[in-house]
Amino acid sequence: MLDMRLVHYFLVVAREQNMTRAAAELHISQPTLSSQIASLEKQLGMKLFIRTNKNTLLTDDGVLFRARARELMELMNKVENELSISEGEVSGDIYFGCVETYVMEYISSVFKEIHLEHPNIRFHLYSGNAQTILERLDKGLLDIGLMLGADNQDKYDYYPLNHHDRWGLLVPADSETAKKEWLKADEITEFPLIIPQSYMMMQRNMFMPDPKKQKIAGTFDLINNAAYLVEKGICYALGFENMIHTEGRNLKFVPLITDLKTENYIVTKKYAYFSKAAKLLLKKLAVL
Repeated sequence: MLDMRLVHYFLVVAREQNMTRAAAELHISQPTLSSQIASLEKQLGMKLFIRTNKNTLLTDDGVLFRARARELMELMNKVENELSISEGEVSGDIYFGCVETYVMEYISSVFKEIHLEHPNIRFHLYSGNAQTILERLDKGLLDIGLMLGADNQDKYDYYPLNHHDRWGLLVPADSETAKKEWLKADEITEFPLIIPQSYMMMQRNMFMPDPKKQKIAGTFDLINNAAYLVEKGICYALGFENMIHTEGRNLKFVPLITDLKTENYIVTKKYAYFSKAAKLLLKKLAVL
């Protein structure tokens, strides 16, 4: 079993790229730190650092281990925080992952209610796409996720929130398209689109009768950066309403005429352990 103290030492050396500075921060001698790192390398059976006259640099194996070491430390901190909650006290941390959706406004109102009742509860928000949220749920780095759709019901529990997002195009405000109040689904083939990665994992033809006719200019995970491309007139962005503040910017959201609704789900890993704080959130969301 890995000694988490050595993992912490490794991360400090990897960050500082210098054994002397790392030893000073850790309040141990440089020979002691070098010995501890050597012990970790022997335990792992791999060389983690290349030592030069001035720097201590990561090897390829070291780069890979750094990513895993960060996850280990994050998970360890999470466990320690949960175990520190005294019996009967509702406090601690909630680790919540979410895709881009206007439903976060509703979730935030629930957060506020919990905060007023239990001010010692801390919220840690992680924004990402569906894949990264599921990965972090798998590793125990998130308690709860907010996602669109329910794909793998053998591994995860999905709870519908009965809130929906409306699809449309984010377009330049000075474009001809911005003069329209609505767009028909078949009209979007006229424009070069940048589309969300999540859409790539959905049915590609849910708006496009013939996806081959669509001009796909690229993809994005979070729409905030994609909006800059739209403002420059490079492309239009397919996404949800109310995700970008358009006031004062060369942007307008034009909704699509479609009966398609994208359901939002709370997702948790099956048979997961929940802290008291996380259980409280699930109860407020009418999941438990």
